[in-house]
Amino acid sequence: MAPGPWGLTGHALLPMRVSQYSKCTQEAEMLEHPTLLVTDDDADTVRILSRYLDGHNYRILTARCGAEALEVVRTEQVHLVLTDLVMPGMDGLALTKALKAYNPAISVMMVTAYASIETAVKAMQAGAVDYITKPVIPEELNIKVTKALEHYRLQEEVRDLRDQLGALARPPDLIGESQRMKEVLYMVGLVARREVPVVLTGESGTGKEVVARAIHALSARSDCPFVPINCGAVPETLLESELFGYQKGAFTGASSAKKGLFEEAHGGTLFLDEIGDAPLSIQVKLLRALQDGQVRRLGSTQTVSFDVRVVVSTHRNLEMEIAAGRFREDLYYRLSVVTIPLPPLRSRKEDIPLLVDHFIRVYRPSINPAVAGITPEAERRLLGHSWPGNVRELENVVRRALVLCRGDRIAPEDVVHLGSDSPGSAAEPSEGEGLPEAQRRFLKSYFLEALERRRGNIKQVAEDAGISRKNVYENLKKLGVDPAAFRGRS
Repeated sequence: MAPGPWGLTGHALLPMRVSQYSKCTQEAEMLEHPTLLVTDDDADTVRILSRYLDGHNYRILTARCGAEALEVVRTEQVHLVLTDLVMPGMDGLALTKALKAYNPAISVMMVTAYASIETAVKAMQAGAVDYITKPVIPEELNIKVTKALEHYRLQEEVRDLRDQLGALARPPDLIGESQRMKEVLYMVGLVARREVPVVLTGESGTGKEVVARAIHALSARSDCPFVPINCGAVPETLLESELFGYQKGAFTGASSAKKGLFEEAHGGTLFLDEIGDAPLSIQVKLLRALQDGQVRRLGSTQTVSFDVRVVVSTHRNLEMEIAAGRFREDLYYRLSVVTIPLPPLRSRKEDIPLLVDHFIRVYRPSINPAVAGITPEAERRLLGHSWPGNVRELENVVRRALVLCRGDRIAPEDVVHLGSDSPGSAAEPSEGEGLPEAQRRFLKSYFLEALERRRGNIKQVAEDAGISRKNVYENLKKLGVDPAAFRGRS
């Protein structure tokens, strides 16, 4: 299957495999009876803590020193270690560091009689999730243990989901090793299995729909439909019927009944793209539908129940839209349980080389198989651009560069149309370039931009240029440009 507008094939994001499901199931079963390791050089303390924890379906193991605790962890599946701070030999801080080095997933709670802010900071820096002071209060102990085990479970779940993301053919908007992208991937993994609405914010071209699809693909709803709609691209008169459906005869042209998108997405995910552009009249009906879990088709008196997870996106600041009276505050709070901001490309420029390599691999077979990569000078030009169009703009620039490239590597003169913040354009002649070569370069640049804008539609390109379609085809043939490479791409 050919790559879509984001380099994403139809099967690139897949639900959890059977082996992954089995692993999660086994982990869930173990966490029904979690294993706790109590470590203290004082036998009375070990006995008291074990008694306090008894009766909560915990499997309790004990150790009298740090070295013994490490041996237990190497032979047993331990979910939480409770360790004294002050012990002979290896103290609690040293044990915590050793445990985290051996197994970063393990949760550690410090038990200390020397409570202070400094102690707490040192414990957290060593990797402990919490600490508790002596004398230990049973109720406080069990609350903190429950919290620490929940932290372990969440870490394991996020790790599994991130492993799944890494195993998938990750779309370009999720490609990157920058801290900003790691934070996005972490949040995607965290919310994927949570039945809560999600708001994706970010500029145009940052890949909000790609992230929404990733959340859906990694959720328990992945076998059901993912249904997207751009709320700003559909006229108000049609948006209501698209979302809620209509009955036969509801309006002129309604020759048969039609399900709305809430019904079509039943069991799956409804993605409301650019929710900030939805008219207020639609916002009221959206809020009612989300509150009631029901919709009423236009022209019908009957309600239809639905079960969907809603993910929305916007390039607008919804809080400012609320202040301006253009977005309903009650709908905002209904939707914004979790917000994931997607970074613009200019704030994660260290990811640009990875993205460029990805786009070259995707497009060179159909555009210019001779291209093996990009020169350092051309890469520096890309790194110097501010990328107002984000990943989508970078994708188009790389595709044009592949068409223009005359060697085996993309050169600076092939990187065109970067705007005023990047020097050079296809219209500028190279040193020593004659008039015929300059004319050819200009024509090629002109038709590439026209084909990009019109998505390969020769009729529209001809109308824009004021020439015949035959003339367009003749020019493209001379220039070695295939218009098919531009069709069906955004």
